[in-house]
Amino acid sequence: MKQRKGFTLIELMIVIAIIIILAAIAIPNYLRMTDRARRARVAGDFAALATSLEAYEVDWGAYPVATSYQLINKSTIDTYVESELGGAAGTATPTVNISGKYTLTGEGGPIDYIKSGVLLSMYNPFNSATGYNYGSKDGLHWVLYCTYKGTDTLSRTDSSTDLAQGATPSIP
Repeated sequence: MKQRKGFTLIELMIVIAIIIILAAIAIPNYLRMTDRARRARVAGDFAALATSLEAYEVDWGAYPVATSYQLINKSTIDTYVESELGGAAGTATPTVNISGKYTLTGEGGPIDYIKSGVLLSMYNPFNSATGYNYGSKDGLHWVLYCTYKGTDTLSRTDSSTDLAQGATPSIP
């Protein structure tokens, strides 16, 4: 009796077919999983920013005003909003949260509502070159958004805790 070495062509084809079927199932699931993870990153960053914005509003009576969108990105702290929230840690000059001014509760500024390291670690996971954007025309309402896919954006406002997907929101 001759001893068999190796696999037959049929056995190899069955194994290859099984691998192809598993890959066809796994690859789309992996892509959806990475999209969900990126959205969760944006939601977490927006939650941290929302918490600091709400604390700022409680202390100073209004949100930082930014009549045009201000970029929050990972390279530098150089916008007015970042400096207001970061206790004057940035290069921009804050006007409210500064030394010599006092909150509604009598605490003296500047106050760190969010640490500069946290601000510097925030980036848009869908497009790290664009960062996050903040806007508030009247100081009574705010909006955060980031580019998502193509012309779509993910946004959050002071009146919502969920991410909204759609076109670039207008500044309230």
